[in-house]
Amino acid sequence: MTTPRASSNSWTLLAVAVSALTMTACKKSADTKAPDGGGGGDEVSHAGDNGGDASPGDDAAPEFLTVDVFEEVLDKHKGDVSDCYATAKEAKADLAGKLVLDFTVDGTGKVSEVKVDPASTLKDDGVNACVSDKAKGWSFPKTRDGQSMTLPYSFNLS
Repeated sequence: MTTPRASSNSWTLLAVAVSALTMTACKKSADTKAPDGGGGGDEVSHAGDNGGDASPGDDAAPEFLTVDVFEEVLDKHKGDVSDCYATAKEAKADLAGKLVLDFTVDGTGKVSEVKVDPASTLKDDGVNACVSDKAKGWSFPKTRDGQSMTLPYSFNLS
């Protein structure tokens, strides 16, 4: 009876080994895949711009401004907006609402203008001026065609 048991254990061991190899192969494939939205094989030539050792990843700076990148950058600056709101709220305890701003980003990635969108329900000149001043220091990737882009963004402040 030791032979069937050894045979059964061998198959179990083989199945575990194959699974482990498959998992490793899948992980390696996922780590080396070029990011979507690139443009074919051009990514390899751009990787050389960072010394040739860089591999595509989450910490690589995006080349061009997209809506997703715009939203990611604004998410990183929500603390600036919260600071502006907190300062204004000290003077007006009932201040609350949705602040909708239209950000114009020039071709180089600098914020050139910030306007209050008509959809904004938070009407406070102090908050608007504060956010606008801070936003002028934010930077984005350059636009694809070098032209300005105007994109709206909503902050729910309450």
